[in-house]
Amino acid sequence: MGEFIKPQYLCITSGLFFVALLIYFLTDDMSLEKNILASILFLCFLLSQIFWYDPINNSFIHKMDARIAKLNAFLFILYTFFYKKIPGFVLFLYLLLGLLTLYAFRKSDYYSTKEWCSDDHLFIHSFIHIAGFFGALYAFL
Repeated sequence: MGEFIKPQYLCITSGLFFVALLIYFLTDDMSLEKNILASILFLCFLLSQIFWYDPINNSFIHKMDARIAKLNAFLFILYTFFYKKIPGFVLFLYLLLGLLTLYAFRKSDYYSTKEWCSDDHLFIHSFIHIAGFFGALYAFL
């Protein structure tokens, strides 16, 4: 387990999903599509909190968290590309964030196979949570 970064710290970074939900519910721009995204993001937040409180590799909750996180990312990306109007420079930044997040997923997987919950694994994975927060904000605002 991480020496400097405790797995429970990822409860904080995944808590940003809840902040994104609060921001969404404070806006006046709600739609069926966004409500579906918000529901899945809430489920992602909940599973992430449960998992990172006691992160047991390949446990049932780990597998559920991973599946919902992937579904969540896929649906947010679909929504932003097909429902949002993306100005050129913002599209560039969004794509850059997406590429960095994909890279972080690969590095997180690499570090987790070397040592589960190592500092490298947890640090990189926390970036994924932060990137997800910004992606959710982009979709919701």
